[in-house]
Amino acid sequence: MSPAPKTRRAVLSGGVSLAAMAALPGGALAASLNSGRDRAVFRSILYALAGPVSVAPQLLDSVTALFEAKFGAAAVDVLSAHAAQAGIAPLLEPQEDADREAQLQWLTEALFTGTADPEDDGAKMINYPYALGWKSLSFGKAPGLCAGPDFGYWSDAWSPA
Repeated sequence: MSPAPKTRRAVLSGGVSLAAMAALPGGALAASLNSGRDRAVFRSILYALAGPVSVAPQLLDSVTALFEAKFGAAAVDVLSAHAAQAGIAPLLEPQEDADREAQLQWLTEALFTGTADPEDDGAKMINYPYALGWKSLSFGKAPGLCAGPDFGYWSDAWSPA
């Protein structure tokens, strides 16, 4: 028996069996596409938790990696699948699932504080300069993001608020 043809024309004309199609790298392609979709949905969740402010790409990438390290890569897929089914907006409300609520709380705190792990009081503040908490303050900038004491409001004389 000759091997099934692996050309696109053969697949489209029905000349390839399902077993032969399963052997094609299309399964890997489908898994890759699903993973890409889950990453895009997860990024949408982060944007929704951040609110209507710009978010540094470095912060998004770092928080995603930290979340995977803390909860496992499968947690990204589960949270993304839930969001794909229920929508992003319902995730901004308190969740009935305690694990999902804890994960969303963790993500929000990581985005706003810049800490590597909001549940660990001794965790490093690795995303401190990009933390969204700075965007809520009208009087300060993250260390390293201002040009020093000779520029802007830092050069003005101090006065009580």
